[in-house]
Amino acid sequence: MSLKLANIAKRFGAFTALHDISLRARPGEFLALLGPSGSGKTTLLRIIAGLEAPERGTVYYEGEDITHLSVAERRIGFVFQQYALFKHMTVAENVAFGLSVRRRERPARRAIKRRAQELLDLVQLGGLGKRLPAQLSGGQQQRVALARALAVDPQLLLLDEPFGALDAKVRKELRHWLREFHDQVGLTSIFVTHDQEEALEVADRVVVMSNGAIEQVGTPSEVYDNPVNAFVFDFVGESNCVPVIAADGHAVFRGRILDVETAGLRGAGALYFRPHDVRLGAAAELGLPATVAAVRRREGRIRVEAGIVGLPGPIELDLLPDGAPSPGEAITIMPTNARLFPVATIHEAAA
Repeated sequence: MSLKLANIAKRFGAFTALHDISLRARPGEFLALLGPSGSGKTTLLRIIAGLEAPERGTVYYEGEDITHLSVAERRIGFVFQQYALFKHMTVAENVAFGLSVRRRERPARRAIKRRAQELLDLVQLGGLGKRLPAQLSGGQQQRVALARALAVDPQLLLLDEPFGALDAKVRKELRHWLREFHDQVGLTSIFVTHDQEEALEVADRVVVMSNGAIEQVGTPSEVYDNPVNAFVFDFVGESNCVPVIAADGHAVFRGRILDVETAGLRGAGALYFRPHDVRLGAAAELGLPATVAAVRRREGRIRVEAGIVGLPGPIELDLLPDGAPSPGEAITIMPTNARLFPVATIHEAAA
């Protein structure tokens, strides 16, 4: 099932939460809305669900205008960050709740019970139907919330920071499970997160948002490897930023020419590169002169913090253990896959 948003805008008093958002979700796609707090991603999700009304714009589902339909009429499943389970009901009763309160087309009691058990089996909690939510772990409660959202046979599944209340290990386990589950049920799903690692790992496409606007839409590889502006480069993945001057086809840092493609840019700019996209060279080579401040083990690589004269904070590098420098050593940092953005672009993205 496909979803289309056309020119969606939303204000809360004097605050503009969304600026003219247009977006498509493809049938069966897992789409991630990624951005910092205040970027508008949850507001957009609530408009899709019918929990908020846009001031302008249209929501289409399978080509039908559903902008003014009620929540119940949209047949959308919604999974909240805090689960919102009924504490006094058993797990099975929580899952069955949406079916049991239907005024129209309410199934028979036996059919409701059978459907609840099928969904608990689907989310791998088949033997826990008689327990209360308080007797489950956080990860198990989140699966119950997902089963409850699926009970009403939704046409679209929306998830708002579904792992936000869980610890890091459980989050990682659940996002693997959620991706496999999505592929199994085949629903079109939209997932809100501020965690870029989560979005890159789970989603088919990522919608990067900032200040109520869409910065970039693309596959995880596209937004990570080919960010369209400085905001996306900085927000999606780790990065270093060095102020430079672009002139005559060269990027210059404190009088030192860098071996970096300027793409025709001139004037003040910012050079962005990933910690792993570097190599170290001799002092005479074109690069950034630095002094190693700290060396730490980081799984299979070495994280190096290096100070550069004129920069307020350290540059971070990820290197292989063999040949890693020592604290106090003078090095030359040569970015191997850097992007240069004009300063104006950076200011616009951060405004």
